[in-house]
Amino acid sequence: MKDSKVIAVMLVVFMLLLMTIGVLFMVRPGVIDNRRAAKEAEIIAMIEASGGSVEIPDMQLSEVQGEEDETFEGYEPGFEQDMGSIPGYETEEGTEESKSVGRGTISIPAIDLKMAVMEGADRHALRGGAGWLPSSAEMGAPGNCVIFGHRMKKYGRHFNRLDELEAGDEINLSAGDGDVYTYTVTGKETIEPEELFNALSSHNDGYSLTLVTCTPVGKGTHRLLIYAAMQP
Repeated sequence: MKDSKVIAVMLVVFMLLLMTIGVLFMVRPGVIDNRRAAKEAEIIAMIEASGGSVEIPDMQLSEVQGEEDETFEGYEPGFEQDMGSIPGYETEEGTEESKSVGRGTISIPAIDLKMAVMEGADRHALRGGAGWLPSSAEMGAPGNCVIFGHRMKKYGRHFNRLDELEAGDEINLSAGDGDVYTYTVTGKETIEPEELFNALSSHNDGYSLTLVTCTPVGKGTHRLLIYAAMQP
């Protein structure tokens, strides 16, 4: 009888332990995401208060990232491999230890999105928000301004909802000095990774903007491009 009671108690303790682990497993992603969102908001505030480009400390970016396999679980890093096909873009040696520069913000009302725009489109820069391709046009300048962003699994995070944009939707780029440039979506397409350079090169007329992310969500085998033109 005594042995049966001991076994019963052990089973109850084991079940409670499993339940606790399960609750922690479910809650933990939300806690991590909230922490990341708070740090991203701090980066946006730093950019908006700078009056120009601002250097984001390594620690700030590290706190956004956390542990790669946790904080950025489910993001598609695939287009980072595409950078080698884009002339004029070079990832510096030691990027993970380098400083990143906040250049402005991007906001898209149609999908309730606001993100920092960092200089560069590598893994380090994209910890803090979207990434402006340095070899492309500046915000509001002639040519094709190219901005990359991760497509997180969580609804609404980063470029997750980018596929919802339709012709006529507005994309606002705000430079660090406060100047705001409004672009209107003109189209979108899904391409193979190896087609990226040609696609970007063919949209250099006028004052253009191209947003780039991976698709589909969770797989990232292709590239989703959103094309826009600056309003006069």
